[in-house]
Amino acid sequence: MASVIPAILAHDEQEFRKRFGAIAPVAPMIHIDVLDGSLFPERSFANAERIAALHLPIPFGVHLMVNEPQDAVKKWIQAGAMRLIVHAEAQGNLGATFETIRHYTHEAGLALNPETELTVLDEWAPFIQYVLVMGVHPGAMGRPFDPKTITRVRAIRKKFPQLTIGVDGGVRAKGHRAHQLAVAGAAELIVGSGIWNAADPLAAYNELVADAKL
Repeated sequence: MASVIPAILAHDEQEFRKRFGAIAPVAPMIHIDVLDGSLFPERSFANAERIAALHLPIPFGVHLMVNEPQDAVKKWIQAGAMRLIVHAEAQGNLGATFETIRHYTHEAGLALNPETELTVLDEWAPFIQYVLVMGVHPGAMGRPFDPKTITRVRAIRKKFPQLTIGVDGGVRAKGHRAHQLAVAGAAELIVGSGIWNAADPLAAYNELVADAKL
């Protein structure tokens, strides 16, 4: 089965606190979306110092949708992030970024947009433990799922069996998409709008967990 990890893309601290409080009792960890407008036009509330001050009681990782990620990883490590994911498409020194993450013995991840060729993993796979396959073009929540994502997950699982695969964007229980991704080789399903746009977020989360079972 695949684990279901709630993603929080909040516009202010109040929204972050509300969503975290709603899902923390059942989630194994959370995934915080960090957008500063540099890599994608959207922005989010993702202040490392403020989140550190909340002393979150469950593990969290950060999805750094930013350019120059080497400037951000240290402050998020200090804030308590256990996983740091950067984009293959980001401007900046990815090698130095992964070296910093490895120095602090944290988990390094690489996110791939739907249009990014999987061949980029040939270069970066030795430096990461986690690959995040985007099922939508990143930014705002609720965009339609790219069906090629399932094929991409299957190809990564075959070529890079040592990597943990996550899928982010468009993941739903409807149509058994969560199940299909788990069967293809995804170990984690990162879900934002599939939880938060539901009338009952906890029920939506539990439905996803059930569907992700093999």
